Amino acid sequence: MTSDFQKCSRGEIWLLDWNPRRGSEQGGFRPGLIIQSDLGNHAEGARTTVVVPLTTQGRAYAFYVPIPKGKENGLPADSWANATQIFTVDKSRLTKRLGKATPVQMKALAEALSAVLDF
Repeated sequence: MTSDFQKCSRGEIWLLDWNPRRGSEQGGFRPGLIIQSDLGNHAEGARTTVVVPLTTQGRAYAFYVPIPKGKENGLPADSWANATQIFTVDKSRLTKRLGKATPVQMKALAEALSAVLDF
């Protein structure tokens, strides 16, 4: 039987359980933006996905991409995608689908990730 978590797609924003955390990692329940390709997300038996955490502690850093609150993304407050914290997580950490980032936001995030990884 296919879990709803296996149906996650690139660009979606999910509420994740980030615990337990270590050091400067994000912790608690907070949104994350799925950045893994749908080829990986939808592969049979795929139990993990790749995400970046969202934070409401906005900063004008080159690696923070603004994601303003909105009906489409389900965010209750203006947030920023933190491209410096890239995580592979088990899909069991995905607790609720909130919404989706816009294509413009995903392009900005791709540019930030490229800069972080020097690709």
